[in-house]
Amino acid sequence: MFGQILYVQWKWNRDFLAFYTAVGFAAPLIIIWIALPHMGFTSARELVSVGGAIGAVSGGIAALAGMSVAWQGYSVDDRLGHIYSLSLPITRIRALWLRAVSASAALAFPALGIWVGGLIAVSQMNAPAPLESYAGSLAIRALLASWLVHACTFALRHSAGRKAKALLGVLAVGLIILFLVAALAPSTREQILRVAQLISSNPGPLGVLFGRWTLIDV
Repeated sequence: MFGQILYVQWKWNRDFLAFYTAVGFAAPLIIIWIALPHMGFTSARELVSVGGAIGAVSGGIAALAGMSVAWQGYSVDDRLGHIYSLSLPITRIRALWLRAVSASAALAFPALGIWVGGLIAVSQMNAPAPLESYAGSLAIRALLASWLVHACTFALRHSAGRKAKALLGVLAVGLIILFLVAALAPSTREQILRVAQLISSNPGPLGVLFGRWTLIDV
């Protein structure tokens, strides 16, 4: 059953997976090719800056990959009236579980693209002794980030259904109001920043998405 659901997951998302894998592979190389003639990699600081740019782009690619796979899977089901899910000879909970696991397996492809692209990009640079490359760590973090974003999007789509877009709008408006409150009422700023830091820093629930993403560091 898992193999069948994995095949269906691949069939529904292969275009997205191929796109994000190709972009994840190409992004480090493109950034290097753009930075090389302009910066010349004359110092360790410049190399670290380029590595940080590659890391930030890789994080964005991973997040978009996780969101796209989760959203596409539910959209196909929604258009077909959930016929495929209802036709499976298993319970709904097990079907959702298998779908989530199969999507997580499929999301390894963009992370693999980031890893290979990072390795090739690092091989084109002359990094001084104090600096190290972290292509493998970056790929693992990208995989974890894509899993987290996929899980959040998957939960939103399957709990809110067709109201998911409206709920996203409400969440966006809520965040905007929160920022306005922090800007207009300085007394609340410290509490808001403390909660935001608790959520976004490790080991917070969204810690893997924030913090420093980099391909090259000391």
